[in-house]
Amino acid sequence: MSALTILSLPNELLIAIAAAGQEDTRSHSPTAQKSEWILSRLCRRLRNTVVGAPTLWTNIEGSRDYFNTPGHRVRRSGEILRLYLHRSIPLNVAVSLRIVAGVDSETLADWIIQVAAEINRVESLSVVLASAQNEFTEEFAPLRCLAAPNLLHLEIANISTTSRQRCPLELFSAGAPKLSCVRMYGFFPSPVPPWVSTLTHLKIENESRQLFHTSADRRIYLSLIRTQPISLVHLHLDISMNFNTLPTDYQIHIPSLEFFAVHVDDTEGQEYLRDIMDFVDCPALTELVVIGSHGDQFLLVLNMSRFPRVSFPVLRALSLINLDEDGCSCEQDMPHPIRTISSHATPLFPALSSLAIINHCFTPQLVKEIMGPEALPWPSLRTLTLCPSENISGVRSAVGDAVRQSPQSIPILRLSPALLFPSDWVEGPLDAIEVVDLEEVVKPFSGYWRA
Repeated sequence: MSALTILSLPNELLIAIAAAGQEDTRSHSPTAQKSEWILSRLCRRLRNTVVGAPTLWTNIEGSRDYFNTPGHRVRRSGEILRLYLHRSIPLNVAVSLRIVAGVDSETLADWIIQVAAEINRVESLSVVLASAQNEFTEEFAPLRCLAAPNLLHLEIANISTTSRQRCPLELFSAGAPKLSCVRMYGFFPSPVPPWVSTLTHLKIENESRQLFHTSADRRIYLSLIRTQPISLVHLHLDISMNFNTLPTDYQIHIPSLEFFAVHVDDTEGQEYLRDIMDFVDCPALTELVVIGSHGDQFLLVLNMSRFPRVSFPVLRALSLINLDEDGCSCEQDMPHPIRTISSHATPLFPALSSLAIINHCFTPQLVKEIMGPEALPWPSLRTLTLCPSENISGVRSAVGDAVRQSPQSIPILRLSPALLFPSDWVEGPLDAIEVVDLEEVVKPFSGYWRA
């Protein structure tokens, strides 16, 4: 009885083995480590089988990270991209291009030209570069006027930590009728493309260090989310501007929107958070994340009877996040921003079940407002997350007082490890305490360059 070898397996199983190996391959790894390359070099039988299986060549990665290492020529990256595009015919492909080890406009231009030639087959396109300059938008010119009939996912990012400008970028002006998810970092689409109306997920990140070229660019940036009709469900947006300077009718009006995360200017005054929230006219919104706000701004909101123009009838989760690892020193400069106890928070957020306050100043007073002995009940609130980096002892004391003295039911507390002392908190009417990892909480909102 002859021994069973891999060459005795049918072609279908050999292809399945190669496909399984692709699932474990690290993204942007050298071609020498990819299963389709390894198997295609073992013998003629495997080579013919693997090369003749288009499904094994549809996940296309080009990376300057490794093609520029010793033993590899940069130009080889274009050859390998061309090979993958040819071997994957007639199937649709996912293309991921990455140049972060020194930006090479010639390499990027070659890649984009090849992708443009096969754009009808591209389902997913990701281009990541690291450039301190803004000259590389011209390398995207071959994609400017094209239609992308099968494109579902688009990601364009400049992850340079020294870039100071947000770049307008024109892509697929002839349409991308299936495009549903777009993520841009350091760029924003301009002029407003026709495919904005089909998006369900839009994520534009820029970090506060990146500026608009002109006020006209700022208006175009906001026009992305004011295009009608629009069907966004998930919106993650970096807006750092004074809302008082906008026309009174300038709002985000998206009836379908359920999730909204917004980066704001953390140097603005006490009314800024109110203005941000009043900017979001989205009656179906269930989760709101504000990055860059301050505790005194939220205290002002809690003492409002209503928002001037909007309401949040179904908002279930509200997260206020300060990404500064050192916290905020506002509390030391302004120890008593608002002395009154909240009386209108429940009408403002009637369905709120989860509230997160991360690295905010005035957290002890917020705790008092929300769950202290004189606070009004929040009947829907089930979970309160607290992760302070300043005045930890003050927050711990405020929580302890609330647990021991409040006549109302205390929500489940999700606390950073620094707050888990003393243990006598559990003597009050407390349902549960959970430990929360601050890094995991902020990771989805901490920017592309930190990902």
